[in-house]
Amino acid sequence: MTNAFKKILGWGECFAKGDNGLLYGDIVENSASLSEQEGEVQEATVEGGTVEGRKRTPSKYRLEFDRRLGDETDFKPGFTEHAGSIAIVSKAVGATYAQLHGYSLTTSLRQNSQDGLVAHYQYDTMGSTDSAGHLDDIEVTKSTATMTYIEVSATTGKNPYDEGWYVQKEGGLYVHTFDTTPAQGTTYYELTEVSAAG
Repeated sequence: MTNAFKKILGWGECFAKGDNGLLYGDIVENSASLSEQEGEVQEATVEGGTVEGRKRTPSKYRLEFDRRLGDETDFKPGFTEHAGSIAIVSKAVGATYAQLHGYSLTTSLRQNSQDGLVAHYQYDTMGSTDSAGHLDDIEVTKSTATMTYIEVSATTGKNPYDEGWYVQKEGGLYVHTFDTTPAQGTTYYELTEVSAAG
């Protein structure tokens, strides 16, 4: 029996998408990983030790990533069961990615010298299968669109924090703003999905 999750896939710069579209566009680069916990193999033997039958429990998958936080009020650690669907999508059009369905979500806080305070997200599948025995809580697909930061043109009367807007930091990094009212001289951005040409 194995209890360890084995990392099988990683991304560079990427975005998180859920049931209703974009979730997070400020994932720490190279922090996203997809891991597998292999199902346990069980054998039925007859007298003499000959294997008569073999059964394997479904594999489970874990998706993890970090987001930098400027203020912990943007994030609440906790646990949610049956939390919907999640996918980590590369910015590169045509990149292959995996989408998880019916996962549980565990959120926690971490801090390190490189990224400062980060929110850690851990999504775990349940090993659900269809009538043919195939896992139906994970699927592989190909990205047909790219994500783009678009400048917000009308900010009057809006709450940038509630709107989920971004501001650009030095080095071109976009992060969620904590402004609750539009700040004079600040440019805000929305992260949008743009369909690939052709």
